[in-house]
Amino acid sequence: MNDSPLTLRRAENGDWLAVDDEQRTVASGGQSRRPGFISVDAWTSPAFDLVAAALIADQPSPLYTVANAADDELIESWRRCGFAEHRRLTCYRIPFDAPIPAPPPTVRGLNLHDRRARIVLRGPAAPFLAVDVDVSDREAVDVIESLGGRAVETNVELVRS
Repeated sequence: MNDSPLTLRRAENGDWLAVDDEQRTVASGGQSRRPGFISVDAWTSPAFDLVAAALIADQPSPLYTVANAADDELIESWRRCGFAEHRRLTCYRIPFDAPIPAPPPTVRGLNLHDRRARIVLRGPAAPFLAVDVDVSDREAVDVIESLGGRAVETNVELVRS
């Protein structure tokens, strides 16, 4: 990509776009489906910063975003924009036929007695359940692991007040 100046534009769907002088979209960003959450996809740091600044000015505080914990570059981009780590969530893959224990009160977002309340995903071998667990909640992690849950990825939720 060249180092041409960027122009900020609004897309028809309300997202913000950074466009270079060759009319290529080099960044886009907007609200996610979760209220209060935003996301940016960018080729370069200047494009990221331009779109993120527009989103921040366009949305009420607090604002949240999520990044893969292994993506140091993306996390640093959000920190440049005033975001700080709020919490870490690990996504666990649980066998669909896991035995159901009595649910401890700290396991939030997962009704261990109602399989319809779980998220069912189909993997290459068999259906499995997925649940996000705050990694600091040892009781919830222990229950998920006792069900045969295996960590798939960890995400960082960031907040800007």
